[in-house]
Amino acid sequence: MAKKYFWLKLKNDFFTQPKIKKLRRIAGGDTYTIIYLKMQLLSLKNDGRLFYEGIEDDFPEEIALTIDEDPENVRVTVQYLLSQGLMENCSESEYVMTETQNLIGSETDSARRVRKSRERKALQCNTDVTNCNTEIEKEIELDKENRDRVNYQQIADMYNATCVSFPRMTVLSEKRKKAIKARLRKYSVDDIQRAFELAEESDFLKGTNGRNWSATFDWIMCDANMAKILDGNYANKDNHRTEGRNDTGGQAGRDESLTEMAIRAGIGDSFEGF
Repeated sequence: MAKKYFWLKLKNDFFTQPKIKKLRRIAGGDTYTIIYLKMQLLSLKNDGRLFYEGIEDDFPEEIALTIDEDPENVRVTVQYLLSQGLMENCSESEYVMTETQNLIGSETDSARRVRKSRERKALQCNTDVTNCNTEIEKEIELDKENRDRVNYQQIADMYNATCVSFPRMTVLSEKRKKAIKARLRKYSVDDIQRAFELAEESDFLKGTNGRNWSATFDWIMCDANMAKILDGNYANKDNHRTEGRNDTGGQAGRDESLTEMAIRAGIGDSFEGF
């Protein structure tokens, strides 16, 4: 997977916002504010989302373990964030940092190299400022064009050629283009191709799960689902059986049960993970 760097674009009025000022006025408020910032940083690589994996008894204790803070302090912070709309509980295992999603900055290795190259060239502009600035401007324009150019049809063709056991994707709708563009901000084309290959190899995703359910292009392109596929959560297990229940057990079965419930409730297609 292509290496990617993330950062939090903290606004200059962060500490003067009413909700933050109120938090800091609580006894121990400065500690809670630091915990809030740590939770935001923890959520960066997941587009502002935090997940409870069941390692500890509940979500606050698990976050406390991860960020090395006192569980009770984390619990107070989480309760405050939820009450003020700074965090939302999407499900039993997923929380969204509502303000964080608009404050995430990131760049890939290639973009970082381009930026470093521009910085070096900028230092060499003392003798010919005009020509040097023109060259940098051309690089900026070219980099922007490359970043904004998305070959949607390439991804669609990759899916249809690889995921032959799944429903064929025939309509490249605006919603699907939006999903493709969102995933390409986080993954390379090779990463997405690998996700398609792993999905095609998964008996569970192809319907051998005791629920008469199989994945689709839209499901695979959901951010959380693609991450789990690449992590190997849906890989075939030894002595795999699905009669009566899913003996892959573990996270795959639980995740898929939630997915199926969402689809049947009519909300599965509305959540694309970005």
